[in-house]
Amino acid sequence: MSSSPRVPLGPVSADPLGTLSETVSELLRAWSGALDPIRPGDDAIEQLAGMNDAGVVRVLDQLGAVQHVVEVLAARVMGSVSERSRGGIVGQDLLARSHGYATPAVMLSERWRISRGRAATITSVAQAITPKRALTGDVIECDRPEIAAAIEPRAAVDAPCLPLSEGDNPTCTVDHDEATTPSGFVRSALSIEGAGILLRELRLVKSGVDDERVHRAVSAGIEHCDGAPLAEVSSLAKLVRTSLDQDGPVPREIALRKQQRCTLRELPDGMTELRAFLAPEAAGWVRATMDAVVGKQLRQVRFVDPSDDTAGAAATSELPSADPLDDAYVPAAEMPDTRTMDEHRVEALVEVFRHAAGCESAVMDLAPVSLIIRMDEPDLADDGQWSDGRAYIDGVSEPISAGTARCMAADGRIIPMVLGGPSQVLDLGVGTRLFTKGQKLALAERDGGCAWTGCTHPPSYTEAHHLVWWSRGGPTDLSNGILLCSFHHHRIHNDGWEVIVRDHVPWFIPPAHIDPHRIPRRGGKPRLRAA
Repeated sequence: MSSSPRVPLGPVSADPLGTLSETVSELLRAWSGALDPIRPGDDAIEQLAGMNDAGVVRVLDQLGAVQHVVEVLAARVMGSVSERSRGGIVGQDLLARSHGYATPAVMLSERWRISRGRAATITSVAQAITPKRALTGDVIECDRPEIAAAIEPRAAVDAPCLPLSEGDNPTCTVDHDEATTPSGFVRSALSIEGAGILLRELRLVKSGVDDERVHRAVSAGIEHCDGAPLAEVSSLAKLVRTSLDQDGPVPREIALRKQQRCTLRELPDGMTELRAFLAPEAAGWVRATMDAVVGKQLRQVRFVDPSDDTAGAAATSELPSADPLDDAYVPAAEMPDTRTMDEHRVEALVEVFRHAAGCESAVMDLAPVSLIIRMDEPDLADDGQWSDGRAYIDGVSEPISAGTARCMAADGRIIPMVLGGPSQVLDLGVGTRLFTKGQKLALAERDGGCAWTGCTHPPSYTEAHHLVWWSRGGPTDLSNGILLCSFHHHRIHNDGWEVIVRDHVPWFIPPAHIDPHRIPRRGGKPRLRAA
């Protein structure tokens, strides 16, 4: 498990109302400090219009902290409501029913005027973090004390945010001795919605799993969720659940296959709706094919070193091209590509069917498709054959069985990737400029696609980029490489972001004008090794 530089947190506040008061005060101070000193404005709309970008972002962040504190307090209140509504307490009416509500979640939904789904999430978290009271009056510990501790807001402690260690990437120039975290209350390791996702996955774990093993898995998942976007929290929660599955992936794999279906129907407005529910191995092929076609459309600008005069033909072949039929074609600035990703995927889907039908009017040949299947070294048998462990298809978080992986591996387009501890070193030094296919596969395994925090672009939408340009002595090895989509590649160079890679994890350090404290943000693919 790699080290994770995070905002240092102090102890959990014992006074939730005091925490709420302090967080609201921080919001008011942030708002006041962001006002235009000359013409602050008469109301919120005018005041916001007069704020600079940095002030608006500070207000937004602190408003999010207030929202989290309110939701945690609401979970505590709903825990009490649920206890008073579950019966078994002599002489006490069922609270929710006595007020005309079928369940506590319905009560919260209607009184707060929020969706049933959001109310159900807050209530499920409330029930998991609230101590129970037995008929004898004894207090029983809550079901998930790890989650109860993870959602609580904690006070930030001023401390260096990311001390450098030997082997860090030399592109990082942050003065780590002076960089400190902000004061006041910060959002906790796990949001209420993230806690709800983790609880949902834990409910799918069959009974009989050792409590200590569940505790370790949940604690490891929460540690990795700290600061992660909600989409990554969902992936990590699924990894927690699969790590606790004692029966292995085979029974669930069979059940998922039975649920596969595809419907095609014409809608009243003339559009045709295509819906498909796919098991992991089928989803892997569909996703890989569509990503390959869309990726070919998006790879319009190659990542090259502008100052490189020594790369010769290799560099020239990667320069932007004015030829619309060239892979490196760059559209004219006055004709930007305004298509959304969904529109790109529709075109990719149609292109696949055109190709299958042998239509000569297809715009382009399909991009070559390779599917990567990952499996840990312990899950390999001594004879080199696939064992009965789990395997993962690139881009699909639900595992497949080793038997399915063995069948799929017979296809020449399958690339098996065996993982054993640290990533395999594929260093070529400075003698070779371009990253090899093997290195790009290793970077794809490490970064999962665009390495930027929260970016969902798959590897086919990215290019391997030197953190230190090859023309400036940067080696062509994994520690100096990173996968980035075109948008985030330009964000790094144009806005002054810095990147380091530590223990095979990329960290993105924002410039001072975006974050005065320059707190690193973890990138790459979420992964979990839970016992």
